[in-house]
Amino acid sequence: MRFKVGYALAIACATMGSPAVGSAMARADDAPSCIESENGYKLEWQVSWSIYRAEQQNPDDGRSVTEVDLPVTIDAPLDKVWDIYSDVRNGIGRHSFLKDIIVHSTCDDGDTHTTDFTALEDIPTGPVIFPGHTQAEQILHPDEHYYTSDSWDVPNVTTHQVITFADNGDGTTTVNEHLTFIADAALLDFTVSNGVAAHQATQEGIKRDIESGKL
Repeated sequence: MRFKVGYALAIACATMGSPAVGSAMARADDAPSCIESENGYKLEWQVSWSIYRAEQQNPDDGRSVTEVDLPVTIDAPLDKVWDIYSDVRNGIGRHSFLKDIIVHSTCDDGDTHTTDFTALEDIPTGPVIFPGHTQAEQILHPDEHYYTSDSWDVPNVTTHQVITFADNGDGTTTVNEHLTFIADAALLDFTVSNGVAAHQATQEGIKRDIESGKL
Protein backbone atom coordinates (compact mmCIF):
# COMPACT_ATOMS: atom_id res chain seq x y z
CA MET A 1 0.00 0.00 0.00
CA ARG A 2 1.24 3.49 -0.79
CA PHE A 3 0.22 6.80 0.74
CA LYS A 4 0.67 10.42 -0.24
CA VAL A 5 3.99 11.97 0.59
CA GLY A 6 2.81 14.50 3.19
CA TYR A 7 5.04 15.33 6.13
CA ALA A 8 8.17 13.54 4.89
CA LEU A 9 8.18 15.64 1.73
CA ALA A 10 7.69 18.84 3.67
CA ILE A 11 10.74 18.04 5.80
CA ALA A 12 12.81 17.23 2.72
CA CYS A 13 11.68 20.43 0.97
CA ALA A 14 13.14 22.45 3.81
CA THR A 15 16.59 20.90 3.32
CA MET A 16 16.94 20.59 -0.45
CA GLY A 17 18.44 23.11 -2.82
CA SER A 18 16.75 24.86 -5.71
CA PRO A 19 15.87 22.63 -8.68
CA ALA A 20 17.73 22.93 -11.94
CA VAL A 21 15.95 24.98 -14.57
CA GLY A 22 16.08 25.29 -18.33
CA SER A 23 15.48 22.92 -21.20
CA ALA A 24 18.64 21.88 -23.02
CA MET A 25 21.54 23.01 -20.84
CA ALA A 26 25.10 23.19 -22.06
CA ARG A 27 27.60 21.46 -19.81
CA ALA A 28 31.39 21.40 -19.68
CA ASP A 29 33.10 19.03 -22.12
CA ASP A 30 33.89 16.53 -19.35
CA ALA A 31 30.35 16.53 -17.91
CA PRO A 32 27.27 14.68 -19.17
CA SER A 33 25.07 16.29 -21.78
CA CYS A 34 21.68 16.74 -20.10
CA ILE A 35 18.21 17.83 -21.05
CA GLU A 36 15.88 19.02 -18.27
CA SER A 37 12.10 18.92 -18.65
CA GLU A 38 9.81 21.09 -16.56
CA ASN A 39 6.51 19.57 -15.48
CA GLY A 40 4.11 19.45 -12.56
CA TYR A 41 5.66 16.28 -11.10
CA LYS A 42 9.29 17.34 -11.04
CA LEU A 43 9.43 18.85 -7.54
CA GLU A 44 7.80 15.70 -6.15
CA TRP A 45 10.50 13.60 -7.86
CA GLN A 46 13.31 15.80 -6.49
CA VAL A 47 12.01 15.67 -2.93
CA SER A 48 11.32 11.94 -3.06
CA TRP A 49 14.75 11.27 -4.52
CA SER A 50 16.42 13.16 -1.69
CA ILE A 51 14.68 10.76 0.72
CA TYR A 52 15.77 7.79 -1.40
CA ARG A 53 19.42 8.94 -1.35
CA ALA A 54 19.32 9.44 2.41
CA GLU A 55 18.04 5.87 2.84
CA GLN A 56 20.94 4.51 0.77
CA GLN A 57 23.39 6.09 3.21
CA ASN A 58 21.57 4.92 6.35
CA PRO A 59 23.57 2.11 8.04
CA ASP A 60 20.67 1.45 10.43
CA ASP A 61 18.07 0.81 7.74
CA GLY A 62 15.92 -1.85 9.41
CA ARG A 63 13.68 -2.63 6.46
CA SER A 64 13.26 -6.19 5.15
CA VAL A 65 14.69 -7.36 1.81
CA THR A 66 13.61 -9.91 -0.80
CA GLU A 67 15.47 -10.67 -4.05
CA VAL A 68 13.83 -12.22 -7.12
CA ASP A 69 15.09 -13.23 -10.58
CA LEU A 70 12.67 -13.07 -13.53
CA PRO A 71 14.19 -14.49 -16.74
CA VAL A 72 12.40 -14.44 -20.10
CA THR A 73 13.60 -15.65 -23.52
CA ILE A 74 12.46 -13.64 -26.54
CA ASP A 75 12.63 -14.90 -30.12
CA ALA A 76 14.46 -11.87 -31.53
CA PRO A 77 18.09 -10.73 -31.84
CA LEU A 78 19.90 -8.99 -29.00
CA ASP A 79 20.05 -5.47 -30.46
CA LYS A 80 16.32 -5.40 -31.24
CA VAL A 81 15.36 -6.72 -27.81
CA TRP A 82 17.69 -4.24 -26.11
CA ASP A 83 16.28 -1.22 -27.97
CA ILE A 84 12.67 -2.12 -27.19
CA TYR A 85 13.00 -3.56 -23.68
CA SER A 86 15.16 -0.73 -22.33
CA ASP A 87 12.68 1.97 -23.44
CA VAL A 88 10.72 2.76 -20.27
CA ARG A 89 7.70 3.94 -22.25
CA ASN A 90 7.19 0.49 -23.76
CA GLY A 91 5.80 -0.65 -20.41
CA ILE A 92 2.71 1.54 -20.92
CA GLY A 93 -0.23 -0.69 -21.80
CA ARG A 94 1.74 -3.81 -20.81
CA HIS A 95 2.61 -3.12 -17.17
CA SER A 96 -0.58 -3.94 -15.27
CA PHE A 97 -0.56 -0.70 -13.23
CA LEU A 98 1.36 1.76 -15.40
CA LYS A 99 -0.58 4.63 -16.96
CA ASP A 100 2.10 7.12 -17.98
CA ILE A 101 5.80 8.05 -17.74
CA ILE A 102 6.76 11.64 -16.94
CA VAL A 103 10.42 12.27 -17.80
CA HIS A 104 12.23 14.94 -15.78
CA SER A 105 15.74 14.73 -17.21
CA THR A 106 17.97 12.70 -19.48
CA CYS A 107 21.78 12.71 -19.36
CA ASP A 108 24.32 11.09 -21.67
CA ASP A 109 28.03 10.90 -20.81
CA GLY A 110 29.08 8.81 -23.82
CA ASP A 111 29.07 5.54 -21.87
CA THR A 112 25.76 5.65 -20.01
CA HIS A 113 22.34 7.18 -20.55
CA THR A 114 20.38 8.24 -17.44
CA THR A 115 16.65 8.97 -17.28
CA ASP A 116 14.93 10.40 -14.21
CA PHE A 117 11.17 9.92 -14.30
CA THR A 118 7.90 9.50 -12.44
CA ALA A 119 5.71 6.50 -13.25
CA LEU A 120 2.00 7.18 -12.80
CA GLU A 121 0.20 4.03 -11.70
CA ASP A 122 -3.28 2.84 -10.76
CA ILE A 123 -2.53 0.37 -7.97
CA PRO A 124 -5.20 -2.11 -6.83
CA THR A 125 -5.53 -2.24 -3.05
CA GLY A 126 -8.49 -4.58 -2.58
CA PRO A 127 -11.64 -2.96 -4.00
CA VAL A 128 -9.95 0.47 -4.24
CA ILE A 129 -7.61 1.74 -6.97
CA PHE A 130 -4.86 3.95 -5.54
CA PRO A 131 -3.23 6.56 -7.86
CA GLY A 132 0.45 5.91 -7.10
CA HIS A 133 3.54 7.86 -8.15
CA THR A 134 6.76 5.83 -8.41
CA GLN A 135 9.92 7.95 -8.54
CA ALA A 136 12.70 6.29 -10.53
CA GLU A 137 16.07 6.57 -12.22
CA GLN A 138 17.18 4.30 -15.06
CA ILE A 139 20.82 4.06 -16.16
CA LEU A 140 21.54 2.32 -19.48
CA HIS A 141 24.91 0.74 -20.30
CA PRO A 142 24.45 0.14 -24.05
CA ASP A 143 27.93 -1.21 -24.79
CA GLU A 144 27.51 -3.91 -22.14
CA HIS A 145 23.81 -4.55 -22.76
CA TYR A 146 22.54 -4.08 -19.23
CA TYR A 147 20.77 -1.40 -17.27
CA THR A 148 19.87 -0.55 -13.72
CA SER A 149 16.68 1.02 -12.46
CA ASP A 150 16.10 2.23 -8.91
CA SER A 151 12.74 3.42 -7.60
CA TRP A 152 11.24 4.83 -4.41
CA ASP A 153 7.61 4.88 -3.29
CA VAL A 154 5.71 6.11 -0.29
CA PRO A 155 5.74 4.67 2.38
CA ASN A 156 9.50 4.17 2.03
CA VAL A 157 9.48 1.25 -0.42
CA THR A 158 12.62 0.85 -2.54
CA THR A 159 13.18 -1.39 -5.55
CA HIS A 160 16.59 -1.99 -7.16
CA GLN A 161 16.70 -3.61 -10.60
CA VAL A 162 19.58 -5.00 -12.65
CA ILE A 163 18.41 -6.09 -16.11
CA THR A 164 20.83 -8.11 -18.23
CA PHE A 165 20.59 -9.24 -21.86
CA ALA A 166 22.24 -12.39 -23.26
CA ASP A 167 22.54 -13.41 -26.91
CA ASN A 168 21.77 -17.15 -27.00
CA GLY A 169 23.46 -17.63 -30.37
CA ASP A 170 20.32 -18.94 -32.07
CA GLY A 171 18.53 -15.67 -32.82
CA THR A 172 16.93 -15.50 -29.37
CA THR A 173 17.74 -13.25 -26.41
CA THR A 174 17.32 -13.98 -22.72
CA VAL A 175 16.54 -11.04 -20.48
CA ASN A 176 16.89 -11.44 -16.72
CA GLU A 177 15.46 -8.97 -14.24
CA HIS A 178 17.18 -9.21 -10.87
CA LEU A 179 14.88 -7.35 -8.48
CA THR A 180 15.60 -6.35 -4.89
CA PHE A 181 12.57 -5.21 -2.90
CA ILE A 182 13.13 -3.29 0.34
CA ALA A 183 10.23 -2.38 2.63
CA ASP A 184 9.04 -2.53 6.20
CA ALA A 185 8.32 -6.12 7.22
CA ALA A 186 4.54 -5.54 7.32
CA LEU A 187 4.57 -4.29 3.71
CA LEU A 188 7.13 -6.62 2.14
CA ASP A 189 4.86 -9.48 1.05
CA PHE A 190 2.42 -7.07 -0.57
CA THR A 191 5.27 -5.18 -2.25
CA VAL A 192 6.89 -8.33 -3.63
CA SER A 193 3.67 -9.97 -4.88
CA ASN A 194 2.44 -6.83 -6.60
CA GLY A 195 5.88 -5.97 -7.97
CA VAL A 196 6.58 -9.44 -9.35
CA ALA A 197 3.12 -9.67 -10.94
CA ALA A 198 3.57 -6.27 -12.62
CA HIS A 199 7.04 -7.11 -13.95
CA GLN A 200 5.92 -10.49 -15.27
CA ALA A 201 2.96 -8.89 -17.04
CA THR A 202 5.30 -6.38 -18.66
CA GLN A 203 7.72 -9.11 -19.73
CA GLU A 204 4.95 -11.19 -21.26
CA GLY A 205 3.53 -8.18 -23.10
CA ILE A 206 6.89 -7.08 -24.51
CA LYS A 207 7.80 -10.66 -25.51
CA ARG A 208 4.44 -11.11 -27.27
CA ASP A 209 4.63 -7.80 -29.11
CA ILE A 210 8.27 -8.19 -30.19
CA GLU A 211 7.66 -11.68 -31.52
CA SER A 212 4.45 -10.62 -33.33
CA GLY A 213 6.13 -7.59 -34.88
CA LYS A 214 3.90 -5.09 -33.07
CA LEU A 215 7.02 -3.61 -31.45
